[in-house]
Amino acid sequence: MPERLARRIALIGWDAADWKIIHPLLDAGSMPNLRKLVECGAMGNMATLDPPMSPLLWTSIATGKTADLHGVHGFAEPDPVTGGIRPSTSTSRKVKALWNILSQTGLRSLVVNWFASHPAEPVEGAIVSNAFTYSGGPLAPLPSGAIHPASLASELGELRVHPGDLTGDDLLPFIPRLAEIDQKADRRPMALAKILAENITVQAAATWLMERQTWDFLAVFFDLHDHASHAFMPYHPPRMENVTERDFELYRNVVNGAYCFADAMLGRMVDLAGPETAFLVVSDHGFQSDH
Repeated sequence: MPERLARRIALIGWDAADWKIIHPLLDAGSMPNLRKLVECGAMGNMATLDPPMSPLLWTSIATGKTADLHGVHGFAEPDPVTGGIRPSTSTSRKVKALWNILSQTGLRSLVVNWFASHPAEPVEGAIVSNAFTYSGGPLAPLPSGAIHPASLASELGELRVHPGDLTGDDLLPFIPRLAEIDQKADRRPMALAKILAENITVQAAATWLMERQTWDFLAVFFDLHDHASHAFMPYHPPRMENVTERDFELYRNVVNGAYCFADAMLGRMVDLAGPETAFLVVSDHGFQSDH
């Protein structure tokens, strides 16, 4: 085997992250962890694929193949058992992902929340599938096959965060005027709590594994940027004509807050990984942010 250029590789997926939002935050010093990676590494634009659908794109990132070859074509697929539809699964992928290839050479991978990774595949290392996060109600039992090896399921399952676990103080960095909102009439703060809870859960699983498992390759996927942008980009500055002054003032900070929170989570993973780890922070597509 040729000499490695880095002892370990960490691939961090930020769904829908866009330089148009990132650059002002970097310049303001608000994303110091990403800024460190940029200053000691490289940055640039990546061309996406068409159609820009996340399961298709993230499977292409993990396999190096286009959808006609890897077999994951969208968010859902036919369910051969019920005759209905189900979320796209790892069993529909027709080619090897990076973690499969690495396992064949004896290298260990940690994979957390990657799109279309359920059920978790048996690999050298550990996989926490994208069925792990759950915030639709009181925490339900983990779906069968969500974690490999299954012996980790009990401890990892305790790390899941429900929106109800978050307090108003947790939302204040994103919505400083939260106290002015009637949350019975305006459900947007709860939508933000759901987004945050799911991504905190991903971070908790990833860092727990990093602290306890030996690994050569790490792949972690966050949908924070995408979901926060879908819900709150209309209120991001500059104010658009169809957005009221009140809504603009209440929710103008959410998108930037989500990016800064992602940066803080990135910093924790960089610290855990150590200086001999090469980090790749990758987005699958951008997000319209100014009109």
